[in-house]
Amino acid sequence: MRFDKVVYLRYMPLTAKVYSDFYMGEADLAGLKVEYWDLTSIFFEDNHGMEDSSYLAKVRKFTNYTELEFALKNEELLSKTLFISIMTFEGRISKLYQLLTKYNCILSVFGRNMFPLPSPPKSLLGTLGRIKIATVLNYFRFKRVLKLMKNGKIKKYDIVFQGGEQGWKGIGRVDFESIKDAEIVKVNSDDYDTYLMLKNEMGEKTDQYILFLDEYLPLHPDTVLFNIKNVKVEDYYPELNSYFDRVEKQYGLPVVIAAHPKAIRYKTEDFFNGRKVVFNETAQLTNNAFFVLAHDSTSINYPIASGKKLHFITSKNILNGIGQVHRNVVHFSDYLGCNYQFMNIDEKVNLVDELPIKNYEKYKYSFQTSPETEDKLSSKIFIDFLLK
Repeated sequence: MRFDKVVYLRYMPLTAKVYSDFYMGEADLAGLKVEYWDLTSIFFEDNHGMEDSSYLAKVRKFTNYTELEFALKNEELLSKTLFISIMTFEGRISKLYQLLTKYNCILSVFGRNMFPLPSPPKSLLGTLGRIKIATVLNYFRFKRVLKLMKNGKIKKYDIVFQGGEQGWKGIGRVDFESIKDAEIVKVNSDDYDTYLMLKNEMGEKTDQYILFLDEYLPLHPDTVLFNIKNVKVEDYYPELNSYFDRVEKQYGLPVVIAAHPKAIRYKTEDFFNGRKVVFNETAQLTNNAFFVLAHDSTSINYPIASGKKLHFITSKNILNGIGQVHRNVVHFSDYLGCNYQFMNIDEKVNLVDELPIKNYEKYKYSFQTSPETEDKLSSKIFIDFLLK
């Protein structure tokens, strides 16, 4: 077979979702050696209480680059080992990728779960508003990465697992030129695969409630790890619940919360005034929703695949606190032919009358799947590729 071993590289602890989304269990069952190399301590001082499901796979935790290089030196057969980076391609990965290049590791990445992103603000004020010291430092780190790549000190990806025509943009700060020579393996987005697995089990649609795709906006651990500006808990949830009250009154249906996987505080605290909060069932919940509410969640893949109306929401607090989310809301609604509204303004929901089918189809093949893979599970494509 082509590879005997798969090593996953990431600067966060292993989670159940990552274990599932990157087919670690399937690779193990196929007879491949599977390891997860946890680099959290190299990149961050604290993981801020993130989930650590290291029991799911063979996990090796590294605290410095010396340990990491020792591990690379002692790999028995690097030519039969596939390294999969589960990290955004940007400035902070420079030293790691230099090591992988030094030992001529076969490096791959998944380019999928991408969105139709809006252009950044063109005004000087908008640009200055996004500038932070960490952003400036990472900019110069990334310029160095590009220089090292040009000089051959950092290798380009050997293999790209790509979901949709535009999926490669999800790799990070790369242009097509930097991956055009890679071996492209067409796969699907995570959510589209989940839809495929469940679509024959979902049964008849019943339109029993309105579904909200939660993003754990004020509390998401990534905002702490990457120093991302956010909204305040005391502003966000009261505003959101007030909006849900108006929606429920207008439609006579309850709002159900499809919880973000990292929303651990939802399990012990009530943030939604007693509303039903459900984990890990977003695809199934979408099937029986009358329509779906969202900011800019990746889970919009489910209503698009299932043919459900989407309605996007933002607020003045989101606009002022996390402007990128607001810009995504506006852009998504335009791209998909849906509507959006400010949830802090007391007005009726202006849900679209008809499902924008052509827009949904365009999104499907740009960001979710391809004609070659729309009826195939990515897990099978991935394992077949490793074993061929």
